[in-house]
Amino acid sequence: MKQPATPNTAEESKAEQKQKSKKFPTPTELISHYQKRGLEPAEASVKVIEDLQNALVRVVSSSRNQSSKDKLVTDARKIDAITGRLAVVDAKLETKPGYVETFVLGLASGAALNGVNAVWPHVTRGIAQIWSAVKSGTDPSAAP
Repeated sequence: MKQPATPNTAEESKAEQKQKSKKFPTPTELISHYQKRGLEPAEASVKVIEDLQNALVRVVSSSRNQSSKDKLVTDARKIDAITGRLAVVDAKLETKPGYVETFVLGLASGAALNGVNAVWPHVTRGIAQIWSAVKSGTDPSAAP
């Protein structure tokens, strides 16, 4: 069987350099850096503190911007959901009759019911007369 190739030492050293380059400098290293530029130890310390504060402000402000963007996206989603619900309610309200239409329908149905009540006795009397005529015409005991 073939064994996997071992990584090159050059590749290993590059990987180590990348890890070292990502490592943040310590405060003493920063102070010594500014001292090499010609600043006094107290001035170098103040400069390091200013740099750290500026970096902190940049990180916080970028996270605030990100959270405000996320907040805007969530607010937009909420507004979209509310708009959708309002559209459904509006569609339901448009299909239902208003007060005037409901009142007119009530009047019409009341008039129709009164008309049926006025005609109903005549209809039942007519049906009863037809029934009695058919019954008397088919009754064998009533034949002459």
